[in-house]
Amino acid sequence: MVLLIASMLLRPDDAVASEVVVVAKSRKCDLAIGGRTMRDADFKRHVAEWAAGRPVRIVVPHAARTQCLAKIMFKLHDRGVTRAEFVDAPSPAHPRP
Repeated sequence: MVLLIASMLLRPDDAVASEVVVVAKSRKCDLAIGGRTMRDADFKRHVAEWAAGRPVRIVVPHAARTQCLAKIMFKLHDRGVTRAEFVDAPSPAHPRP
């Protein structure tokens, strides 16, 4: 019983979510973190953390195509990520606080 309670208290859900931004360009679908486009090595390093349970939030601009989002979802799933939050990018008129 004590182990169950301890595991619930130490869950990685309390960790700060990594915020990844989809960079949707004509015929291209890239991911960026911290303002920089993610290269394969960056993606592999981060995806290992996300697969281990660190939360990830995917910020999706209005111009992103469904095919682009599906590609990202499958890429994450293939590398063991089971939870990701997809959110709409804020409009310029309503920036995030």
